[in-house]
Amino acid sequence: MANEFLQKGIRGTSAHTDAAVVFEGLDWQQAGEKPEKCPHSVWQLLWHMNYWQDFMLAYLKGEAPRNPEHAAETWPEDPRPASEQDWVQEVERFSAGLQQAEQESAKDFSEEGFGKKRRTRADLLMVIINHNSYHAGQVVFVRRMIGAWPPPSGGDTW
Repeated sequence: MANEFLQKGIRGTSAHTDAAVVFEGLDWQQAGEKPEKCPHSVWQLLWHMNYWQDFMLAYLKGEAPRNPEHAAETWPEDPRPASEQDWVQEVERFSAGLQQAEQESAKDFSEEGFGKKRRTRADLLMVIINHNSYHAGQVVFVRRMIGAWPPPSGGDTW
């Protein structure tokens, strides 16, 4: 049951829009639009989501990623991707990370020993779920502000 909960949480089943869908149908130029008084563009949010998703997945693989000294290291300075290729690669990287998280959620979620704090697999997957959920909501909000919501596949939730 808990594994199913984690698997559904990774994609946002029932609670909110699938985390990967929030980037659907957005072109690279729109992704770099940063509305006035808005702290981040969709590009910056995606890059930041990838940073921490990759970080947690590294722990789950038994690696020891370097902790950033400052939060600013986890955000790109430029609100715009340099090219369409950069945008596509980051979206693909995010989707691949979600697939890796789904694979991890099928394993023993109570297994301990990950990272410096020796956390469980479930702990790290919940960090991914919560972080992606939080920022996916921000992506939707920014997309609404730039007139690029909903995505081609539909509205706000399932």
